[in-house]
Amino acid sequence: MGYKSAELNNAEANERKNLLKIRCADLVQVTAFDAGKMTVNVKPLVKREIGDTVVSPPPILGVKVANIPLEVEVEGKKGTVTVKINPGDIGVVVYLDLDSDNSIKTGAESTPNSSRVHSGDDAVFVGVVQKG
Repeated sequence: MGYKSAELNNAEANERKNLLKIRCADLVQVTAFDAGKMTVNVKPLVKREIGDTVVSPPPILGVKVANIPLEVEVEGKKGTVTVKINPGDIGVVVYLDLDSDNSIKTGAESTPNSSRVHSGDDAVFVGVVQKG
């Protein structure tokens, strides 16, 4: 095994510290599902390191659910498959890079409302990984 200089170890530690600040996705447990609004409340399942302490992240409320409408036809009869999400289900949330409020509201290309980056306010629940 090769020897790493203290400077390299320091650089790697600083890089890891910076990467820990970027939230791209979380494994979460659904605590509530609102089928009318197509939103979930979720609790991240993987704890985070803050300094020398490991803490549970706060819940993320009102997360938009990615909904891909699926029409099926069986014996000439058409139907729509609806999303069924239950409390206790385990899924994945992704954090959009920038504030997405304007684009979601208008359905068009738009300027971000704020300087938010990878925020829980811009989270999207992309699906269930394991039923609870």
